[in-house]
Amino acid sequence: MSPNIVPRNHQRSAQLKHPRRHLLASACCLALLSMGAAHAEEQAKAAEASKPGTAAPAAEPASRDKAAELEGVTVTGIRQAIASAVETKQESNSIVEAISAEDIGKLPDVSIADSISRLPGLATQRVDGRSQVINIRGMSEQFVGTLLNGREQVSTGDSRGVEFDQYPAELINAVTVYKTPDAGLIGQGLSGTVNLQTIRPLDLPEQRIVLGASGEVNSLGDVLDGGSDKGYRASVSYVDQLAEDTVGVALGIARLKSPFQEEHYKAWWWGRTDVWGAPQTGKPEDAVALQGSEGWVKSRDLVRDGLMGALEFKPNDNFHSMVDVYYSKFSQDEAMNGTMWTNDPWWRGQAQQQISYTNVGTTTVGGVPVVSSGTLNGVQPVVRNDSNLRDDRLFSAGWANSYTVDAWTFKGDLSYSSAKREQSTLETYAGLRTGQSIDFDLQTSSGFGRYSLPDLSDPNTVYLWDPQGWGHDGRLEDSDQEDIIKAARLEASREFDSSSAVSSLDFGVNLNRRSKEKSAQVYFADLPNGRAPVLVDPSLLRSPTSLGFFGGADLLNFDPRALLSRYYTLTLNQSNDDLRKDFIVEEDVDTYFVQANLDFPVGDTLQVRGNVGVQHIRTDQSSTGFNVGNSSVVGAQTLGTSYDDTLPSMNLVGDFGNGWMLRLGGAKTLMRPPINYLSADSQASVSTTTRTWSGGGGNPLLEPYRATAGDLSLEKYIDARTYFGVALFYKDLESYIYRSNQEWDFTGYANNGIEPISNIGNFSTWENGQGGYMRGVELSGALDAALLSPSLEGFGALVNVSYTESSIDPDPSDNSAGSDTIPGLSKVVGNATVYYEANGFSVRLSQRYRGAYRGEYGSLFGTRQYRFTKAERQLDLQLGYDLGESIGVEGLSLIFQIYNLNNSPFRTEVSEATGTGIFLPEEHTEYGRQYLLGVRYDL
Repeated sequence: MSPNIVPRNHQRSAQLKHPRRHLLASACCLALLSMGAAHAEEQAKAAEASKPGTAAPAAEPASRDKAAELEGVTVTGIRQAIASAVETKQESNSIVEAISAEDIGKLPDVSIADSISRLPGLATQRVDGRSQVINIRGMSEQFVGTLLNGREQVSTGDSRGVEFDQYPAELINAVTVYKTPDAGLIGQGLSGTVNLQTIRPLDLPEQRIVLGASGEVNSLGDVLDGGSDKGYRASVSYVDQLAEDTVGVALGIARLKSPFQEEHYKAWWWGRTDVWGAPQTGKPEDAVALQGSEGWVKSRDLVRDGLMGALEFKPNDNFHSMVDVYYSKFSQDEAMNGTMWTNDPWWRGQAQQQISYTNVGTTTVGGVPVVSSGTLNGVQPVVRNDSNLRDDRLFSAGWANSYTVDAWTFKGDLSYSSAKREQSTLETYAGLRTGQSIDFDLQTSSGFGRYSLPDLSDPNTVYLWDPQGWGHDGRLEDSDQEDIIKAARLEASREFDSSSAVSSLDFGVNLNRRSKEKSAQVYFADLPNGRAPVLVDPSLLRSPTSLGFFGGADLLNFDPRALLSRYYTLTLNQSNDDLRKDFIVEEDVDTYFVQANLDFPVGDTLQVRGNVGVQHIRTDQSSTGFNVGNSSVVGAQTLGTSYDDTLPSMNLVGDFGNGWMLRLGGAKTLMRPPINYLSADSQASVSTTTRTWSGGGGNPLLEPYRATAGDLSLEKYIDARTYFGVALFYKDLESYIYRSNQEWDFTGYANNGIEPISNIGNFSTWENGQGGYMRGVELSGALDAALLSPSLEGFGALVNVSYTESSIDPDPSDNSAGSDTIPGLSKVVGNATVYYEANGFSVRLSQRYRGAYRGEYGSLFGTRQYRFTKAERQLDLQLGYDLGESIGVEGLSLIFQIYNLNNSPFRTEVSEATGTGIFLPEEHTEYGRQYLLGVRYDL
């Protein structure tokens, strides 16, 4: 294999064309037909609000897609979007939350993830400064099911959690989050299910063409030479109805070129190494000290091109057909320039001397002295220049048909979803040749650490070499993965007359085939002549990078990919962990379902509606991975299992009139294991001292997380934009997946020439075990302030807060403090939005809060790591003005947004390593504010 050492091309064409009406319609039709894609109207009629969702395009239930249903009225403005979302919630048979676009291609936030995270009981997890994944009711993204137009979606990540920044907000018309399942909901999650919905052209009464464009700038400016703090967004949406409103066509195109800047500081680990027999000269014996640090700046250039299309055909009331497609190409070009070092007592620099302390000052934390200031002597900081490239491609398509005859409706849906990711990460090392003395001043709560670093930018003294003794002068990893879902759904529905308590009966089958494959290659980059240090040609250098937030040092800055072929030799060098990244996981999931939809009176004051149903799911799964040892492949293995689940569900809504509703939900639910847990990879070795086997790997025999859930919600609807609600939920997780040590037969594994005492040893892997409960309460409401006083016309607010707790200990074998937090669980999550909209002006100020939680993030060399993330509070602002009446151009408006107005930092903390029970700062990263100024024109 040869390494990929050429930077990938991230240039994108930004040409947008605006053909005439019929030419554009024809182009849309041809594009959609050639792509072979499809979409589904979600299920029965608006009157059948009790029916659960399906991708088949029969008349659509209000319970599932009311947010997307325009009913002949163009959705415009904040207040109309709120009214549509409230209507969806009110008319649903399930307990749902909803978002509706203010207009075509105009969701109320910069990203879909931001919009979703404002809903009750939901929170977003920021990755690289942007909202990326969603946690529902205290559970991580791995427990969330994600659908596009009712169909399960693949993921660009290494497991099931969908990254929502892959979906342009301009191409999504509505979002519905199902907190309770029903039998007709395929691809549901254990914590909840997010259904992203694109527009259906025949829902609009007339042609619409909408243009949008905005400029974007980051408040941190250009943090390094070669990066950019400026970007833009552009979108075009076209919707039309042809052939006497029997054919509908929709096309949306969106381009994003967004700058993300980062100032990052991280403490590696804290400890009292004296208790391990490793004192440090000059450090008080009983004091905790930081054992390594890093500081860097990053500049990311994100380019995303999205395409949405729909072709709808409804020649009469009996037949309906719809094709829809979605495509997204997402590229990230990231440059990093920073410095880092270890100063633990075991490290020895070029002079083979231990690092020492002088002028030490301490701060007491929880009764424990912590070194917070002084001087480190003998440190050899490494200067890092990294280049990280990523290309993702998402494609989703479907073709749905429905035919109604008498009381029967027959539906069929074919769909395809794929995601491909190519990723390349390159790091190079440089530094001074001698040890340095560094003054430091550290925070013991949160904030940037400060260091008086030497000049690390002089091309005459800073060499390419390996100052920290990592054994190579650079590292390149190229990885690829592909995730594909092919699905087919057949369904029949039978309606009954109004005298029956059962309004209709649905039954059908969904066949789902999924395959996920990942591979990675790792190369060490070494300098020639026995890895002798080399000075960089000054003509290849960029302007030095300043780490003013970190202590003011300047750093040597260059494009590492430009230096790779000139200065380095690449050698394939894969450890056991690297080889284990290659795997294939395949799943066949067949879902059979039947559901009775209910609608009947109880006395004179209560109307009951809802559904009762059951799913039977048959799952066959298998995985192929490598057995590895001594950094080489010993062999490959394919393992798998199959299992059956029967999942009953019930949703009942008691409508007491005058806006009062009581909802009751109960169901058995499941979530299949994270895909990377199912990898058949393994490694094993025999100890040279005990001659016993040990090893670790994935587990293709895992079964799902399974739970029994109950929900109760009381709601009061006052008018179109005003309601109040309280919801209680309880989930009994009958099983959870833990990391554990198992007795294992290592017969057939290579013993590396060491004869074991026995072939039985310990194998560390994932295992199904006992679960626990998740329970909580959610309070939510929306207020049209005009109800309080006519003088407040145009003002309003949306507020929600939730509390969640769990008995699940995700690390039962780990007794360290703080380890008993389920990933994604913030006990308190809250959101508040105040708005004003009148006379062409609109103002919206939104704040979201999530309490401290245990997040799952990417770590060194593509591994995953749990980190204790501190509470976050973020403020966003949006201003809008309709220019139509002012300048006589109807449909022209301006919009100004500030994302992360309060420059909310990302912060984590870590427990001190030697058991004092105190927590100390780990990471503090700031991303700045994003300013967007744009124009929108509705032709």
